[in-house]
Amino acid sequence: MKPETSRFFGFLQGWVDKRSSLQTIGLTFLAGLLSALSYAPVYFFPILFVVYPFLLLIIFQKSRTGLEAFSLGWWFAFGQFFAGLYWIANSFVIQDGVTGLMGIGAVGLLSGLLGLYGGVVSYAVYKIYARKSFELYLLPIILSFIVLWNMAEWLRGHLFHGLPWNLAGYSLGFSDILLQSTALWGVYGLGLVVMFVAFVPFVVAVKTLKATEGKAVMGFGLILLLGLGLYGALRLNNDVLFVDDVVLKLVQPNISQKDKWNREKRTDNFLDYLRLSKNRPGDKATHVIWPETAAIYALDAEPSRRFLIADMLGEDNVLMTGYLRLERRPEFKVWTSFMSIDSGGVVGDIYDKSRLVPFGEYTPRPFKIMMDLVGIGSLFQSEFTPGTGVKTIDVKGLPRVSVLICYEINFPAEVVDANDRPEWILNITNDAWYGQSSGPFQHFLQTRIRAIEEGLPVVRSAGTGISAIIDPYGRILKELPLNSRGIVEGRLPKKLENMTIYAGIRDWTFGCMLFMIMLIVSVIQRHRGVVYKKMLDHADCKL
Repeated sequence: MKPETSRFFGFLQGWVDKRSSLQTIGLTFLAGLLSALSYAPVYFFPILFVVYPFLLLIIFQKSRTGLEAFSLGWWFAFGQFFAGLYWIANSFVIQDGVTGLMGIGAVGLLSGLLGLYGGVVSYAVYKIYARKSFELYLLPIILSFIVLWNMAEWLRGHLFHGLPWNLAGYSLGFSDILLQSTALWGVYGLGLVVMFVAFVPFVVAVKTLKATEGKAVMGFGLILLLGLGLYGALRLNNDVLFVDDVVLKLVQPNISQKDKWNREKRTDNFLDYLRLSKNRPGDKATHVIWPETAAIYALDAEPSRRFLIADMLGEDNVLMTGYLRLERRPEFKVWTSFMSIDSGGVVGDIYDKSRLVPFGEYTPRPFKIMMDLVGIGSLFQSEFTPGTGVKTIDVKGLPRVSVLICYEINFPAEVVDANDRPEWILNITNDAWYGQSSGPFQHFLQTRIRAIEEGLPVVRSAGTGISAIIDPYGRILKELPLNSRGIVEGRLPKKLENMTIYAGIRDWTFGCMLFMIMLIVSVIQRHRGVVYKKMLDHADCKL
């Protein structure tokens, strides 16, 4: 008695068996590299039908120990992160005296550390099913892999300050309709859906549609996609409402990173912001928004520059801007901050960035010691002070707002104060570090998904792009592309009347999904155990 599988699967097993150890590692690394094509801005989703099933097959076909399974998972994840985060190298290259090789080395080191998550997942799923028939236990193996992979993504977003970048759910960023379900279960929950759909063709190819299991998986996959499409279409059928008497002007001067911090050009840059911001005949802007660290001055302590801003604004207008806040006594501290300035030069609420970028704005102590030992500690000198946490603030003439500076927008369920919910989100950022690469597009997608999850509009002001006004369904209403100079002027959308399910219960939805899948796995395994025992008994009878 043998589990029913297709000839295609037999051919695939034979092909994998013939690969040498070096070929196996190379193919696994290549699969990881190719998986990054599913992320912004390429969104080649079909690649997932190949790469994740290939990883799972090669783990069980070529591993003889848990350590070998860990190694294959690590190589896959290393390739995925290296290809998905390559653009980080650009932030090193634009620094004087830093070579491209050093930037690539830094990305390689980061990818190697993040690859541990993939290694642990592969080790765990192999150890659980190593003594079981891959063909017979195919579905519970796949479901367990999906659960463990997405649990690892959740942990990656929370452990060691977190890096929830390029999660599986972001691969559906090409479709506003398919993204709408994040209002129910967030991007982590969407990741479970994405990976299940990615395995459907593999299960059908292995089991064939003649088998009950193949029919069931194909049917559920189709129902899932149709459900996502219908739910998304219904949500997007709603009109967008706008806040009365508010018109925003987002200023994007497209100043390069080197010019931005050049001492000789700071005054010219500041004057350029003022020129772009000034209302012209016919302009109706009530609020002007500058990006992160637009002003390389401590504006809260420099009234002369604030009065220049006030003179530019005119009567009853307000500027919102990122700037550097300094404190010299009792010890020197610097914050990446936000402030508002009214037409009288009066400073409003100030917000200090609370979640800093690892290795960019601060270096965790253990890594600083290690990097000093290998001679690259000088690349990580910036040490900013973190703020006290996300909060809702008041800006004259506007609904209450949650300000998020750059990196802070990337963290699901952590972008608003749950006890003092705002009516919109403002994200000011500086993506000039990353040039014309996939990084700014990946960052922008995450901004849009936070809008859907929270049911709040998001306004994004970026120094070199992408600046945009985004409605609470994640749709782009107004946009200025990457590396473009100009302004975006538009009305502020209203928040959704009812809070989304995800905004109400956060990642508990994801936790419930994990529990339900594991319950299904346990039921299937119990049934497979009975079948497996019959197979062994049948084999004993023949002997």
